[in-house]
Amino acid sequence: MKIATAPDAWGVWYASDPRQVSWERYLDEVRDAGYSATETGPYGYLPTDPAKLLDELGSRGLSVSGTGIVHPLSTADGLSTLLPRVRQTAELLKATGGGWILLMDDSDLYPLGKGRELAGAEWSRLVEATRAAAKLTVEEYGLGFVFHPHVGTGVETEPEIIRLLEETDEKLVGLCFDFGHHAYSGYDPVAFMKRYASRIPYYHFKNLDGAMRKKIADEKIDFVQGFQMGVMCELDKGVVDFAEVTDFLRASGYDGYVVVEQDMYPCPPEKPFPIAKHNREVLRRLGL
Repeated sequence: MKIATAPDAWGVWYASDPRQVSWERYLDEVRDAGYSATETGPYGYLPTDPAKLLDELGSRGLSVSGTGIVHPLSTADGLSTLLPRVRQTAELLKATGGGWILLMDDSDLYPLGKGRELAGAEWSRLVEATRAAAKLTVEEYGLGFVFHPHVGTGVETEPEIIRLLEETDEKLVGLCFDFGHHAYSGYDPVAFMKRYASRIPYYHFKNLDGAMRKKIADEKIDFVQGFQMGVMCELDKGVVDFAEVTDFLRASGYDGYVVVEQDMYPCPPEKPFPIAKHNREVLRRLGL
């Protein structure tokens, strides 16, 4: 298995935000925390000139695992505005050796505390956009494509994830499986992983504080505030047993990426590094 991390683990959600750490500090701390690969984060956070990005990564002994695209997928213009972003991202990945595009619906489309379940034309548009983005990514650029379910978006719950998998081509659309988000929504992520492992070529390792999740539910706290409170916690401190997860992946011969994340946007600049370093040590103790 190949171990990576992502800007999300440093509280980075946007290409530019004064509350986020600089990209230079991020790359330095990724190296110092013991990771050898990273996702690029939102397009424009890391340098987008391939030569500069390769130079900055190479000087720190880092490589690229993939790039996430967060996009409003259920809107009337979702598909037409998505495909140029896929091309832009795919060209950068091809030039820098990254292998995966991760597509996620945009939680900003759904006001906090309001309904985010999709039906009818909205769901159809999301599926159509996913199919088209996957086809472009895989067939034209030769990259891997995965869909990332996420709390607060049109694909969050287990039934929604299963429906999306059933309505997309398994040869084109895989799943970026995030244990923390799956657990946040009230489902058993380890059981789901074992059932759908054949559709999961890319993993986000993330854990969930069960007691804090209950507090969030009881007090009707929105998920963004919950992330700031620390509901997504260190890999060895939550409800997911990552020893069981790694044993299963090892036994099944999985040799893809394990990307360590911990949602905490926004956060103080000194907070992410010790957490990321701790999570890397947890994986080492698990033999990764």
